[in-house]
Order: sequence, then C-alpha cells, then structure tokens
Amino acid sequence: MHDASTSPARLLITRLAACGLVVGALLATPSLWAQPVTCHLAYAGATRSFTVAPSRHTDDVPPLVEGSSFTFEVVNRLPPEPGAGVQVRTYAVFADQPFLIHQASYTHTAAQGLHGFTGLQVVREPLRSNEVSYWCERPPGR
Repeated sequence: MHDASTSPARLLITRLAACGLVVGALLATPSLWAQPVTCHLAYAGATRSFTVAPSRHTDDVPPLVEGSSFTFEVVNRLPPEPGAGVQVRTYAVFADQPFLIHQASYTHTAAQGLHGFTGLQVVREPLRSNEVSYWCERPPGR
C-alpha cells in the first residue's frame, strides 16, 4: 500500500510546483533576460556595428547615428517592460528637423536568419535619395 504523500500523482504535482517556482524566479530576474543586440549600419560609404544594451521603459535612449540627413535609433526593451522588444526608427532630417520615415518592431523571440532577426533593411530618404541599410542580431546561442 502506498502512502498518499509518496503516490506517483502527488510526486508529479510536487515536481511541477517546484518547476513552476524555478521558472517564476527566472522570469522575475531581469538580469537573466538581459540580452544585448548588435546592429550593423551602412551609411555614407561606411559600415559600423553597435551593441545596444537593454533599457527600461523610462530610460532615454540616444540615437546611434545622427547625420546631416539621417538619424537612426534602436531601442531594446526587455519583458516585462512596456513595449518589450526591439524597435528601430529612421528619421530623415530636413531643415534641422527629424521626420520619421521608417519604423520596425521585433519581438525578442523573432527567428534569426542570414541577416539576424531583422533581415536586411534598406531605407531611402525621399528627397535626396540617400540611403541607409541595417540588420540586427542577437548574440549567438540566444
């Protein structure tokens, strides 16, 4: 005869509860979710790479590039922050004023391919026909 505290069903429930506590602790620990992204930007004949650290919703995120005709910014927000994911914005600059011409949002679970999780993106400024191209990736193994 089995003791009720050692029955297979009771052991399964106890193990599932313990797993739930571990998963809950992992989800509640922001540093375990901390995942920088690296974006590769080609503009004005040069290609540069930038690592974008995670930020909180209240953080001001400066643009990665501020040029005479483009401003490029990437925001990397992690769960459970509002707007969690990676947002990329490209602004054209006219008379010293930025105008949004491209915006894209990606989840942290987006699949990666040859050009990361964004794919190769090309944005053309409408008046001067300047263009910027970019792609972003997560570190290998994430």
